[in-house]
Amino acid sequence: MAKFKFELEPVLTQRRTRERECRRQLADTLRQRLDLHGKLREMQATITDSKRNLSNGLQGAVDLDRIAGFAQYSGQVTQRARGFVLQLAGVEKQIEAARARLIESTRERKALEALRDQRFAQWKKRIERKEAAELDELATQQFIRRQAQGAG
Repeated sequence: MAKFKFELEPVLTQRRTRERECRRQLADTLRQRLDLHGKLREMQATITDSKRNLSNGLQGAVDLDRIAGFAQYSGQVTQRARGFVLQLAGVEKQIEAARARLIESTRERKALEALRDQRFAQWKKRIERKEAAELDELATQQFIRRQAQGAG
């Protein structure tokens, strides 16, 4: 029996590869977002701990150097946090774009797979019709031979 060969198989393979690449890029971008969220949580925890330590230091004699150090540290951490938030906004845009690329590449792959399935169904019908015609021809030849043998 003949074997089905999809003439656009190399294109389908390329589209699958592109879809995998889009998935990998989206995963990388989501990982970046997760890292930035982790850094922000870590900074928040550091600020909370520093505030607690500062409030403990405010009991009794007030250490102005300690308060000034905390204010400077807090300002630096806040500035770094703003930078992370800006990075996070950029990463969110990258995630949107990566998702759109993934959706498009998946759509293109599925369209080509649907075409392949349609062509396979057409090929299978042709093969089945051809085999049925061959069987009919064999049956007709056998009938004619039997008729000829019975008459002769």
